[in-house]
Amino acid sequence: MAQARELISFINKSPSPFHVVRSVRDILAGHGFQELHEDQVWKLRPNDYFYVTKNRSSIFAVAVGGAYKPGNGFSIIGAHTDSPCLRLKPISERVKEGFVQLAVETYGGGLWYSWFDRDLTVAGRCLVRLPSGALEERLVHVNRPIACVPSLAIHLNRDANKAFSPNPEQHLAPILCTTLTEQLANASELAVGVADMESEKPHSAMDAAASCPSVPSGSHPLALLKLIAEELNCAESDLVELELYFADTQPACLGGVHSEFIHAPRLDNQFNAFAGIQGLVNSLPSLKEDSNVRIVCLYDHEEIGSRSAQGANSVYTAALFRRLTSALAASFEGNESAEKYCLFEQTMAKSFLLSADQAHAVHPSWPERYEPAHKPAFHGGIVLKYNCSQNYATSGLTAAVVREVARRSAVPLQEFVIRQDQPCGGTIGPILSTQLGVPTADVGGAQLAMHSCREMTCTTSVSHAIALFTGYFEQLPNILQTMSFK
Repeated sequence: MAQARELISFINKSPSPFHVVRSVRDILAGHGFQELHEDQVWKLRPNDYFYVTKNRSSIFAVAVGGAYKPGNGFSIIGAHTDSPCLRLKPISERVKEGFVQLAVETYGGGLWYSWFDRDLTVAGRCLVRLPSGALEERLVHVNRPIACVPSLAIHLNRDANKAFSPNPEQHLAPILCTTLTEQLANASELAVGVADMESEKPHSAMDAAASCPSVPSGSHPLALLKLIAEELNCAESDLVELELYFADTQPACLGGVHSEFIHAPRLDNQFNAFAGIQGLVNSLPSLKEDSNVRIVCLYDHEEIGSRSAQGANSVYTAALFRRLTSALAASFEGNESAEKYCLFEQTMAKSFLLSADQAHAVHPSWPERYEPAHKPAFHGGIVLKYNCSQNYATSGLTAAVVREVARRSAVPLQEFVIRQDQPCGGTIGPILSTQLGVPTADVGGAQLAMHSCREMTCTTSVSHAIALFTGYFEQLPNILQTMSFK
């Protein structure tokens, strides 16, 4: 139960991918991990552990085994930091029928009806101009309800319980306030501003420029800009760019009469981001005996296809792994290049990837939507996911490795395969397996209401996942010594 509560705390602190990365960095820093930067020279040795970020929305945590030698494999877990949500448009102000609404884009494939009648807030990243003129990234999380997408009353939509299909462009704009209160607030601030201007006029062109807003006039409601500026302790004119996501303010919590459930937003895929990092830090006491490099890769943009510089469908992962291989080889070989030994290719041939993303638990009200023999259950263990069209990357060989890790870690497993008359979702597993040529298996915790504004899983899945990932890092090299992936 303690690990379930830790996951709940992690989710409540992580309303956006940027906050996920910050939460992960806090965990890693607490266990002695050092941050490396892409634009610096890396000098790496066995027993080092460190992390590197990309766009501050993807993070890669690395722990080098004490028995590592050049050409040895990587033990990799991959998950993602993003979840379906509503995202603020660059020009968001929308005034209609006496209300100020916020124009949004739908991010990912969400169950958008679940966003109606929620107490929403915003979180994400802002670019702020400092007095020196430099730009600084700052994270913001307004920790109170500021917006809502209200439903249309049943009296005006008699078919709502038969077929509800909202138009995301027309019906999903959250209400921020009324135009009346916005006008009153702006008039009051304007009066104060005029008095200030009369008593303290700009003394130079630079002062005059500083008094002008950086965010284009009319891009966002003034009330929103004022709120964000207050949260960041800066002037509204210092706000240069807003990269904001909407989030439900209802916190994640335990539920059920026996407190066996977790009700939370963003379980897909903060569940595996958290469990993967916990598995890595829990395995550190055995690091000095490990011959592999242990890595957790947490990517942004999985929900929209992974096609970005920080997504799994980027050349960045291969470039990072090649750099790790070369930097570690240099510690053994001085200044000699690792390229002539093809160490990167040797390393990938000896590596393994666990793609960790949530799985569909059987729904008691819709059991017919599941393949009859593959119905993952709560408290039934971690789910091993199969798809012969390679939407999941699991093969017979990689499944055998996972089963052996689970056996040694005393973690139960269950299987999932989609019905033949339904399309199958995908993960980063096939993407990374294709790019790296690394044997891969897809796993995840069982959950309900996937891609809803609020999802549901069981508490035992958390401990099962952490135990499996810890055992994976500790047991994988020994297991692979008995197998061949030629």
